[in-house]
Amino acid sequence: MSTRPKMEQSVLSDKAQRILILDEIDVKPGMTAHVRKAYRTEYLPGAQARGMVLEAAWQHPPAIDIPELPATLFYLWSVEGEAGWWKQRLSRKPDGSDEREDKHGFWQSIAPMTLGRKRRMLTDQPEDS
Repeated sequence: MSTRPKMEQSVLSDKAQRILILDEIDVKPGMTAHVRKAYRTEYLPGAQARGMVLEAAWQHPPAIDIPELPATLFYLWSVEGEAGWWKQRLSRKPDGSDEREDKHGFWQSIAPMTLGRKRRMLTDQPEDS
């Protein structure tokens, strides 16, 4: 008998286990709207073209930007299994060239507006035997 909580949409529902990717971006005071806009206009389209699905986006403090305070933006992505993870990681442009320099360029472009960032890869925990 499993002790795993019931979930409406389990990430273990098929053989290709969905991998979640959580971006956490700590933003300098007064820069939240700028970073949010850059992420959604410059990063999001390329990520979607690499097979990533944006599942959710959150911020702290919630609901409003307070110019005097730093903020944290969270973006939760998913890819289908290991193949989907490698597709987004080692993606190529239509001309066959490596896309990693473009991704790196985006992160460098927002660096002056941020305090730091983290990216975590997440999956369900394995069942205990």
